[in-house]
Amino acid sequence: MIYDIGTEVGPLSAPGSGVPIVYSASSIDLAPNDGVPALFGTGERLYMQFEVTTAFTIGDSAPIANFGVAISSAATLTNDAHILAMTGGSITGDYIGFDVGDLTLGTLFHLPIPSWEDIMEKDAAAWPGTTTSGTLDTFRKLRYMGIVISIPNSNEAPTPTFTEGAVKARIIKDHAGTAILSNIYPSRMTVD
Repeated sequence: MIYDIGTEVGPLSAPGSGVPIVYSASSIDLAPNDGVPALFGTGERLYMQFEVTTAFTIGDSAPIANFGVAISSAATLTNDAHILAMTGGSITGDYIGFDVGDLTLGTLFHLPIPSWEDIMEKDAAAWPGTTTSGTLDTFRKLRYMGIVISIPNSNEAPTPTFTEGAVKARIIKDHAGTAILSNIYPSRMTVD
C-alpha cells in the first residue's frame, strides 16, 4: 500500500500509570493547502487510519483505550487542543474502548474526520453563522491536526495501565487505504 508520509503523525505511546490522556508531539500542518485549514481535501469524507506499531501490553489491571483526532493552534498538541472525534470500541464493564486484545501489532482501525463546523461551536458561537474577523482569525489558527489516546477508566483503583503500546495515524480517503496525496498537499511526485 502507498501512503503519503505528509499525512502521517506519530508514533504516540500509550499513557503511563495514572495518566488519562496523551497527545501527539507530531502533527499535520493543514494550512499550506488552501490557506485556511478547514478547506483541505476535495469535499470528500476523510478518515484517520490508526495503526498499532507496538503491541499494547498491560500490568495488573485492565485499561481501556480510545483514540482520537484533535486540532490545535500549536504544532505540539497539549490540553488546549480541540478533540474532533474519538473511537468507540467494545463495552467492557462500565467503559467503552479497545482492550489489550484488540491492540495487537499491525491492527488498523479508522475514524471519520468530522466536518469543521462541528468544532467551532466552542470558540465562535455558531460557525459559520458568525463570521466576524475575530471568528475567522480563531478558525485559521486551528491548523495542526494530531492524535490522542485516552484511558477512560484511568481513575479506577488499582490504576489500569498499559505497560507498552504505540500507534501512528494517517489521513486516508477510503478504507482501502488510498493515500490523499495531492488532494491535500502539493504533490511530492514527478514524472520523468
